[in-house]
Amino acid sequence: MNAKRHYRLGVLFAGWALAVSGCEAKKEQPKPLADIASDTRTLERAQGAANAVILAAGDCDAVRAALPEARHELEEARTKVKTVAGTTILSALQTRINQLADTCSH
Repeated sequence: MNAKRHYRLGVLFAGWALAVSGCEAKKEQPKPLADIASDTRTLERAQGAANAVILAAGDCDAVRAALPEARHELEEARTKVKTVAGTTILSALQTRINQLADTCSH
């Protein structure tokens, strides 16, 4: 009889713990959404500066002129980005910027 009581108390405690943890998870859920919104705002400037370089790909003088601002904006965004997706986007932009810089340095 004592074992059944301990089992029931254990089940009751486990259920309570799950309910409480579920409530806590709901409170923290907006954080990822806030991080995504923050990254979106942060990436706007970096993408704009990188796009200026990418769109100028046929004109190396324009690439060289836009390159310093793009590099600055990408580096600044790198310190502010909070999500893996944001980091991936920055890396892809940086790779393309570096390719264009290498192409125009020859």
